[in-house]
Amino acid sequence: MSVTLTNALGRLVTFLLPHESYCLARGACACGVQPGRGGRRLPSSLTLATGVTLEDVPEAALCVPAVAAAIRRGEVALKRQAPTATPSSPPSVAPVASVRAPRKKRGAS
Repeated sequence: MSVTLTNALGRLVTFLLPHESYCLARGACACGVQPGRGGRRLPSSLTLATGVTLEDVPEAALCVPAVAAAIRRGEVALKRQAPTATPSSPPSVAPVASVRAPRKKRGAS
C-alpha cells in the first residue's frame, strides 16, 4: 500500500531515510553507495516543498521516526491509498466477434 504525504508546514521539510528503519521496513536497501573508500552507504531522503503533495510514497517511510513525529505534530498530512483492485478472474461475458464477409484481395481472380 502506498501513502500520500502533504507538507502542511510553511517551509521546506527534508527527512533522511536511515537504513536501520527505512530499508529494513521496505525489505530492500534504498541507500546509495559512495564510490571509493569501501563503498560507504548513503541514506536516501524525502523532501517536501511548502504545500506540495507527494503521492505513491512507500509505506516504509512511516517507520522512520522523524516522519512519524512530523505526522503526529501535524506538520505533514498523511493519506492512505487503497491498492487498486485488479480483476482476479476474467470477465464472465466473452466479447462478441463481428462476422464480416471475407474481402477479395486485389489482383486475385
